[in-house]
Amino acid sequence: MIAARILRALSDARLTETAILTVGTNALYAYERMAGVQIADAILATEDIDFLYDARASLKLLAPDVAATGVAGLLRKVDRSFEIIGKDGFRATNRDGYIVDLITPAPKDPMLSRGRKRIGSEAGDLTAVEIEGLNWLVNAPKITEIVMDQRGYPASMIVPDPRAFALHKFWLSKRDDRNPAKRRRDEAQAGLIVGLLAKHLPHLRFDDPALAALPRALRDEAARLAPARREAAPEPSRLEPDW
Repeated sequence: MIAARILRALSDARLTETAILTVGTNALYAYERMAGVQIADAILATEDIDFLYDARASLKLLAPDVAATGVAGLLRKVDRSFEIIGKDGFRATNRDGYIVDLITPAPKDPMLSRGRKRIGSEAGDLTAVEIEGLNWLVNAPKITEIVMDQRGYPASMIVPDPRAFALHKFWLSKRDDRNPAKRRRDEAQAGLIVGLLAKHLPHLRFDDPALAALPRALRDEAARLAPARREAAPEPSRLEPDW
């Protein structure tokens, strides 16, 4: 419920159209919608939502109040208890412990970093933390899906192409500096999406030129994620018993 309310607030402010993507586990809701399937609740379970901020986007058309307070102001319109936590200021949480993170791609050259990014002009807004590997997601094709909350109300969700999501998750699962539990979850989600694409969305191929923004070596990893094809069992002979 809270995730859908936040998505609607961001959409009303036109931030999801221009600058913010939903990434992480919540993006799976859009992919199951694309494929017309239902993903198991255990895989979808999460108590946070990650928003990827593309700092290249133009924010000139934002309403004055949004331009001032940014994401933090929108969160407090949804739930007044949201507060920014931590010295880095990229995370907000409400009284129920629901977490919102704002992240952004790290530059290829660390010397070019201009510090953390902020949508609102006020110092109290969330500031996006720079993370390696997110350039692949902001440069991949975008998908827009209408998802439903627990009451059946719609919310628009814009996510990276599912192929980019799967490859990024697989890359994360191989990083030694990542929490082992998260690495296992990353690999499971990557395999899930690759299998879903193969079965329900076969036209979305990993050799598509639209994925040129992703490294070729990363795209080639799709073959390792693809579910093994089971050979059809031979038809039993009519002259032999089936035991």
